[in-house]
Amino acid sequence: MRVTRIWIALACAAALTGAGEAAAATDSVVVALGRASLALQISPQQESAWRATYRHATLVAGSLPKGSIRRRELIASLNIVRGMAARGVLAPDVMPMAFLTIERNADWWATHGPPTSGGSPGEKGAAGRKCKPLRIPKKKKHKRAHAARLTFPNSSVVFQWYPGMGLQVQVNGTFAAINTLFAESTEESKAQARDALDEMLALAQRRGDAITWDYLFPFGGALPPWSSGLSQATAIRAYLKADRYGTALQIAALFGVRAPLGIRVPLGADGNWYALYSFAPGERVLNAQLNAVIALHDLVRVTKDPKIAALEAEGLRAARRHIKRFDVSGVWSRYEEGGPPADLNYHVLNRDLAGALCRRTGEAAICKASDSFARELERRCPKATTPQERSEPPSRLASRTW
Repeated sequence: MRVTRIWIALACAAALTGAGEAAAATDSVVVALGRASLALQISPQQESAWRATYRHATLVAGSLPKGSIRRRELIASLNIVRGMAARGVLAPDVMPMAFLTIERNADWWATHGPPTSGGSPGEKGAAGRKCKPLRIPKKKKHKRAHAARLTFPNSSVVFQWYPGMGLQVQVNGTFAAINTLFAESTEESKAQARDALDEMLALAQRRGDAITWDYLFPFGGALPPWSSGLSQATAIRAYLKADRYGTALQIAALFGVRAPLGIRVPLGADGNWYALYSFAPGERVLNAQLNAVIALHDLVRVTKDPKIAALEAEGLRAARRHIKRFDVSGVWSRYEEGGPPADLNYHVLNRDLAGALCRRTGEAAICKASDSFARELERRCPKATTPQERSEPPSRLASRTW
C-alpha cells in the first residue's frame, strides 16, 4: 500500500510538472524569448535572465493579496508585455526595456502601494499666477496621466505610474531629467548625466538607421509600441549636451520616417508636422512641433548635416504657416490645432518654446506668436508679486533661455 501511495504521488508530481511545462510552452512571452534565442537575436544568457525576471514577477503577483491594487497593477504590467508578445511586437530590441519594466514593477509592488504624486513639476513660468476665466466655450477635457514619477537605486531611468497599467518608463521625463543634470553643470552631475545616456542607449530600439525609445503601454486608444516626437527631440538635446553628435543624428533620423512607423507627417506645401504621438498623425500639438524644430536646428548648427537641415526647414515652414491657428482670438493659445484653449502650463510652454525658436531663427510669424502669447499670459494670468519684487528695475528680470 505504501509503495502504491508513493507511485501515485510521483505520478501527480509528474503531471503537475508537465502541466507547468505545457503552460510555459504556450505562454506568449516565453515563446517570444525562445524564438529570439533560436534565431540568435538574443544570447542564451539573456534568454535565461529574462525568463527568470518574468517568472519571478509572475510568482510575486500570485503571492499578493487577491483584489489588492498592488496585485492588479503588477498583473496589468505583465499583461501588457504578454499582449505585445502575442501580437508579435515583442522584438529583440524591445525586450531590454520590456523586461526592465517587468523587473521594476515586481520590485515595487512586492513591498509598496501606489506611488505618491510628484516628480512632474509644472512650468516655472506658471508658478504664482492666478488666471481670469476665459469667455470661450470649453470642450471636454482629455483625461491626464497620474503624475507619480520615481527612479530606482543606481539607475536614472524615470518610471511613471499609469493607473491600471503599472509603472512604465517615462522616456521624455528621463531625458528631461538628464538635461537638468547637464544644466546643473557640476562635474558630478555631468558624469551622472553621461552615465544615464549610456543606460538609455542600452534600452533603445532601432528603425533602420534611426534610434528611438518606444513607449510600451497602451495610450489614447493605441497599442504599444509607439514613439513620440517630443521625447525624440528632448533626447537629441541631451546627447548634444554630451557632444555625442553621431547618436543625436541617429535619433533625428526618425523625424524623416513617416508616421505611424516614424513621426513625420507631410503637409504638402506646408512642410512637415512632427507628431507628438506616432499613432496620431492627425493631431497637431504646438509644443511638440516647436520642440522638434528647436532640437533639429541645434543639431544642424553643430553637424551641418544636409538631411537634418532639410527636416528642420520643412518643420519650420509648417510651424510658421500654422502657428496663427493656435492663437485663440488674441487672448490665449491652444494646445492642439482646432482644440480648446491650453491650460496654464501648456500656454507657458507655448510661449517659452515660441520664444526660443524666435531667438534661433528670427522667423516673423514665430516671433509674433511668441510676443502675443507673452502678452496674453500677463494680461490674463498676472503673477503675484511681493513689494520687493515690484521695486526691482526691469533690467534685472531675465527671460528664460533654452
